Amino acid sequence: MKKTKLILFFGILLLSSLIVKSQKQPIVEELKVICETPSEIPHGISAIAYDGEKFWAASYLDKGRYATFNPQTQEWKFFDSEKERKAIGEATGTWSSTGGMTFIDNKLWLSSSYGFSFGSIDTQTWETKVFKGKHRDDNMASQHYAGMASDGKHLWVAWHWYKYVMPNSQTQVLLKIEPETGKVINEYPLPPGTRNAGARGLIYDGENLWDLKDNKLSAIDTSNGNVISQYKLDKFKRAASLAWDGNSLWIIADKKLWKLPLKNS
Repeated sequence: MKKTKLILFFGILLLSSLIVKSQKQPIVEELKVICETPSEIPHGISAIAYDGEKFWAASYLDKGRYATFNPQTQEWKFFDSEKERKAIGEATGTWSSTGGMTFIDNKLWLSSSYGFSFGSIDTQTWETKVFKGKHRDDNMASQHYAGMASDGKHLWVAWHWYKYVMPNSQTQVLLKIEPETGKVINEYPLPPGTRNAGARGLIYDGENLWDLKDNKLSAIDTSNGNVISQYKLDKFKRAASLAWDGNSLWIIADKKLWKLPLKNS
């Protein structure tokens, strides 16, 4: 009897060791430019997100203006209404500058380029729910809420702290947040990149998070913040944002919109 239990125990251990979390892989050789980003966006696109039909794009220091891109027609549209700019300004704080963007339950979530706040916007009514306050308020070093993503339960935000006397593990950080309360419930170090470049792409593909810093793409396990795999995308130098359409990553980098398909491993 004891021998049978022992065999069963080691059998379960062996089976557990063989179970690997599912992971999609980028087809790096198929990374390609879809189009140039529009000249009508003066400071470049700082954040993009996919709503199921089209991409939304916000630009840095552009007073709440935004644009959309239809991937089927490759048409850009530009929006500049006072009501919409006011809502974006409420979510992103002073200077109405967007750092990160994602959709959760048909609501647009935005974060501040200067770390002032983050929040959601109902794009039907343009009513907002805003969580104000910086992640760190104990010194004057600038900070940045960069990429945003959702796993369906939690909001994930890439946070950058321009305090260069600190190690990368404390200044480039992944925040796990309750979207109902805005409370940070955990944080993990992000793969480091250029220290003075706060721009960061972050998405969730249904299984893992993907982080893009400069031209380094990393898959991250949401259960523990561990990096599962990394890829270098040599066709561009520095990415600004990242989105996911259900099949491919869409990347803003070097003033171009790129597409990178993923395949199941």
